[in-house]
Amino acid sequence: MLNLPYATEVLSVPTADGTALSVYRDTPARPQPDGATIVLVHGASVTADLWRLHTRHLTSLGFNVLRYDQRAHGRTPRGQAPLTIEQLADDLHHILRALTPTGPLVLAGHSLGALVLQELAALHPQLLPRIRGMVLLSATAHGASVMPGHSPRALLLATGRSLFALTCTHAPQAVDRVRRLLPDTHPYTLTPRPGTGPDDRPLPCRHGVRHTTTADLAALWQSLRRYRARHLPVLEQLGGRLLLMAGAEDRHIPAAHTAQLADRLCGARLEILPRTSHALPIRHPALISARIAHLATGPHSESHFPKDPPFPNSQLFEQFH
Repeated sequence: MLNLPYATEVLSVPTADGTALSVYRDTPARPQPDGATIVLVHGASVTADLWRLHTRHLTSLGFNVLRYDQRAHGRTPRGQAPLTIEQLADDLHHILRALTPTGPLVLAGHSLGALVLQELAALHPQLLPRIRGMVLLSATAHGASVMPGHSPRALLLATGRSLFALTCTHAPQAVDRVRRLLPDTHPYTLTPRPGTGPDDRPLPCRHGVRHTTTADLAALWQSLRRYRARHLPVLEQLGGRLLLMAGAEDRHIPAAHTAQLADRLCGARLEILPRTSHALPIRHPALISARIAHLATGPHSESHFPKDPPFPNSQLFEQFH
């Protein structure tokens, strides 16, 4: 089943400020009749390619998938609008209205993407009847923190993060000059954003930072840091259709923050993955895909999710790497 082909269509969706969002619509060779459309939202500093392995799994099961480069990421330009969670949620709403105005949805987002989905539900509660399920990875109710814990190592890490954030916020052009001098192989080098075309595909996930200016990265960080969830009773209406997942060793959004959010959402399910960092979509693509697929198959009772994915993560990586 993993080898079933799928077609990727590259689309451009305009927003209110004229920014063209780069969207990738993945269509399976054997689509499920009346199946849900799965929408995948990446986090900060990466691209839609984060979901490449998940897309192969989900399309092999017959699901249509939409993924996109968020504003100032990948092939989507920065635009004129402010880089706020509210603006990014409005961007996603434009995509849903343009490409999937009717029919059931399953939404999944990681980190910044999870906050975008929380904001989308708050701003557009009329979407809730269409949502079969929502998966929030590394979600929080009160923003990201530089303080991942209270150990001496955590304090050192927090100090380094704070100094770096201050430099990026107050001297972004100087940081950009340094980034442009870095070799092309360096993960933080700054290179011009590529153009778009009919044959373009998502840029590699690790290239998200390479095409995002330091000022934009700083603005995204401030949006993450200042984020406060609002209208949680709206999100609470999803009940058992809402799954929160977190890595036990996440130093960006600690699992305790995700657990606190889950406590405030009656009926929501929480799954904390041991020995897993903030990169849980990369570490556990098969497990997360299985959770998304379970929600996408239709209405469920309050039964538990399957304990194991349909195939181990190692098999998935061997298949595509």
